Amino acid sequence: MIQGLGSLHPQLRQSRTAFLYSFFLEKAAQTISIRDQRSNPFIHILAPMALQSDLILHTILAFSGVIFLQGSTNHLAHAVWEQYAQALRSLKHTLTKYSQGESHVAIQVLLACLLLCGVEVCNADTQNRGLLHLKAAQQLISTADVICWDSPSFCLAAELHLYSLSLLPSCLDESAGFTFNEIDSTFNTLMHHHTPFFGVLCGCSFDLFRLIPEVYAVSTAIHDAHQTGNPGPMEQSLSRQGLLCRVQMWKPETLNEERQCCGLIYQLALLALLDIDPGNESNPTMDYASSYRRQLVVHMTRLLRRLPVESNYSTILCWPLAVLGGFAEDHHHRETILGYLSQMAEKYTQGNMYQTIRLLRLIWDSPRLRKKGPRCLQAAMETQGYRIMFT
Repeated sequence: MIQGLGSLHPQLRQSRTAFLYSFFLEKAAQTISIRDQRSNPFIHILAPMALQSDLILHTILAFSGVIFLQGSTNHLAHAVWEQYAQALRSLKHTLTKYSQGESHVAIQVLLACLLLCGVEVCNADTQNRGLLHLKAAQQLISTADVICWDSPSFCLAAELHLYSLSLLPSCLDESAGFTFNEIDSTFNTLMHHHTPFFGVLCGCSFDLFRLIPEVYAVSTAIHDAHQTGNPGPMEQSLSRQGLLCRVQMWKPETLNEERQCCGLIYQLALLALLDIDPGNESNPTMDYASSYRRQLVVHMTRLLRRLPVESNYSTILCWPLAVLGGFAEDHHHRETILGYLSQMAEKYTQGNMYQTIRLLRLIWDSPRLRKKGPRCLQAAMETQGYRIMFT
């Protein structure tokens, strides 16, 4: 444990809160960052901010505690959930100030909502509490943008929000109340005003992340049309072709091999979603040995051999492994995916990674679910009775 924390904040004089703050700096903050400790904004932006804001302090202590509890005994459970309760009380108090016109607190509320979403995801949420926190964050992002759009804290919040929002279509349909139309403009803002800590989650490829909601919208629309025997409007086919071209043309903009591999795995997941063929959708095992999706899964397993779980980049692989895993038919490919996810879950101790393993097993045991194409993950979540966020 880091010594001397009590001089930084009165609450850190207590041994348990000091331990949770130390654990955040030494491990928990790294579980949600592809950047190393020297350039991790959760350490260099959020942790100092917590010393000035009780809301942020209680929130990061709760997040740190949930990560700790997932990988150890529960002797700190009471202290952790007390921090969570205090975070909620502080959030309510700060929201009251915000509603009374103190708009400068919007960034604190925004970051707290996003981190509380992370708390629920890491705690294997089955009650959609993480989604509620994310929806609250979406209602605050525009206000925070106006007030502090060029600050490091807003850039961190915006990237965390957009990362979570980009991956949402895998677990929610378009009727769930989230809007994706501002993703492009916010990504552009981030690219223009990024800080030295830019790229904490989307750094393997911003260009691919911004396409994920649109790829889901087009691929699910075409899939749904095929299920009714309708080829769908020409506009959908043209949109698919345009997206396919953009995804295929993407190239890694880095010499870092781990970053390259991570971006390429995301590219493969998008290509798999866009591979909509009426025959394959109705019978996913038909001629699978020579199918394009199988080639994508094979390529992904090769990339995993070049991207060790020890890499920081593995923390953002839950979503593409779930997508490509849902299309995997060969036993050895499934075992490779399960093995990698299991190592990720052991390293990061995030509950949603264990949930993803169970979700894939459910899909592989169900021919009905495997016929759902790009809606496969959504359908499996509906079958099991709760949704998983892959953030």
